[in-house]
Amino acid sequence: MPLRVVFCASLYFAVPALAAPDFSAVRDILKAAVADGKIAGGSVLILHRGSVVFGEGFGFADRKTGVPFLLDTPAAIASISKPLLGTVAFRLSEKGALDLSRPISAILPEFNDPRLASGVAVPRAPSTLELFTHTSGMRADEAPGGRPWFASWTRDLPLGEVVKRFAADYPFAAEPGRRYAYSGIGTDVAARVLEVAADRPRNALLVAELAGPLGMAHTFYRHSVTVTQLGKMPTRYHLGKKGELLPDRARLLPGPNDYSASGGCVLSTAPDLARWLLMIRNGGIHDGRPFLAPETISEMLSRFPCSSTARGGLAIRKRDADGKATVLGHTGSSGTDCWIDFENDIIGIVLTQTSGPQLKPFRFALEKRITEALATPSAVTPDA
Repeated sequence: MPLRVVFCASLYFAVPALAAPDFSAVRDILKAAVADGKIAGGSVLILHRGSVVFGEGFGFADRKTGVPFLLDTPAAIASISKPLLGTVAFRLSEKGALDLSRPISAILPEFNDPRLASGVAVPRAPSTLELFTHTSGMRADEAPGGRPWFASWTRDLPLGEVVKRFAADYPFAAEPGRRYAYSGIGTDVAARVLEVAADRPRNALLVAELAGPLGMAHTFYRHSVTVTQLGKMPTRYHLGKKGELLPDRARLLPGPNDYSASGGCVLSTAPDLARWLLMIRNGGIHDGRPFLAPETISEMLSRFPCSSTARGGLAIRKRDADGKATVLGHTGSSGTDCWIDFENDIIGIVLTQTSGPQLKPFRFALEKRITEALATPSAVTPDA
C-alpha cells in the first residue's frame, strides 16, 4: 500500500474498521519532554498495518524564535544514515554491480595489505557486509581518531582521498569477522566501495538508488547546496552538565563533493523515512512495484555472525524463538530513532535534534507507549 501523508503540523488517520488507538500517553510524553526542557522539539510518525495512524510535530525547531517543529521538518538523522546506505548496497548487489561478501580489496586496492597496529598482517580485507555490520576490524568510534569527521585533516577532501588515508595510516584493531565494534570509519569505507562499484559519487548515489525511486524528496547528504534547498534547518541542542538544554555550536558545512561522515550526515524527514521503512515492511514493494526482491529484503534483515546488526545495517532489537529478527531499528546521536516491529506490524519514526545519549529514558518510554497503544495485550511487556 503506498504511503500518503499530508504535510501539516498535526495529522491523524485511524485504521479503517478499527477503533481509533489511544495515543494520549504518547502525547503526554512529548509534552512533558518539551515542558521539562529535555527536548526542544521533534516529529513522530507511526504506521500500523501499513497505514499512518499518528503523525505530529511537537515543540520547537528553534526555542529562541519559537518556530514550531512540524511533521515534515527536515532534520539531521545522524546514524540512521547507516542503514539507508546499507539499503543502497543491497540495491547495487541485486543489480550485479557488487558482491557484498567479497573482500573490498577487489575494489579498493589500497586495502591489499591490511595490518594490525602491531604490524602483523591481516589475512584479508573485510567484506562490505562486515563494514555495514561493524565486524570489519576497523577502528571503533570511541577509539582515538575514531571520529575523523570532526578532524581538521578531512576538510575539503573527497571521500576517496580520506579512505586512502584510512588504508595507509589507520591500522586494523582486529581481524575482519572476529568481533563487533561500532565503526563509522567502516561505514565511510563502505560508502567508497559503493562509489567505485556504481561509478557515481556517494551523495548522488543515495538519491539515484534510494531517495529518488522511493519518492524521498527531502532526503540528501548534508552539504552547502542541499541545506539551501531544504531551507532553515532546526537548531541542534544538547543537555549540559546541569541538565539544561543548550544549543550546539555551529557545524561546518562541507561543499557538495567534500567529505562528511557517510554514516551520519544524511538529512531527511519523518514521512521520507516512512517510505523507506514501509518498502522494507512490504517485502521490497513500493507503490505496488518491486524495489528490491523479497529474498533481498530477507537477507538484509538477517543477523550477521558476531554482530547484533543485520546485514543491511539495522540493529536487531528482538528475535523470535527461531532466531529470526522481529524488531529492527536504528538510533542517531541527534536524538533520532526508527524501527520496524514485525510482531505487531508497527513502524515508528521519532526525529528530534537533541543529543541522543541523554534521551534513552525518553526513547524507551515513547516506544513502549506506542507499542501499548497498538499491540495485542499479550504482546505488551508489563511495567517492571
